[in-house]
Amino acid sequence: QALFRPLRNRRAQPIMFAMASLGLAFGLRSLVYIFWGADFTFYYVGRARPAVELFAGVRVRPDQLFILGLAIVLIAGVYLLLERTKIGKAMRATADNPDLARVSGIDTNQVILWTWIIGGGLAAAGGMLYALDVQLRPEMGWWLLLPLFASVILGTLGNAYGALAGAFIIGIVWQVSSAFINPTYGHGIAFLVMVLVLLVRPQGLFGGRK
Repeated sequence: QALFRPLRNRRAQPIMFAMASLGLAFGLRSLVYIFWGADFTFYYVGRARPAVELFAGVRVRPDQLFILGLAIVLIAGVYLLLERTKIGKAMRATADNPDLARVSGIDTNQVILWTWIIGGGLAAAGGMLYALDVQLRPEMGWWLLLPLFASVILGTLGNAYGALAGAFIIGIVWQVSSAFINPTYGHGIAFLVMVLVLLVRPQGLFGGRK
């Protein structure tokens, strides 16, 4: 409330909210270092996690299948929330035109509050699922933050479906590129794709021309 409400009152552009979120993330990460340190750990300490072969030499671990399944459930849940529930429709209306939503009788402050609650829950679920596949460490969110930022911009700020499509594009390009170049450059490849797409569609993949 203290950080974002003044920006809303000043009718700041979406990019300003994104940059404020980025700054807040830096601050929270510093607090994690101060209170919990920089050591990393695992959910499964000393336990082997053998992979199973599915088809055509593709090998995955059971926990990766669990991550995929739960991610699909969460995506379906968000879709149903946005399309079939009153609060979901209010979220879409507020994201599209806050002033019109307010005039129509929608309590935009309440909608924003629920958006933060649901978004925070999804972020927590994503962090726990990601930690199942890698070790728990304070900067694990940072390594995902930049690709996520690129995904949201690529798919158009304020568009949930666009962010999902952008995440798929960035993720696939990142993983495929690692077969040909050093995976260390994955971030650079992801941002290069974002820049190339934005040169063609500055409004993003799902943004309308103004």
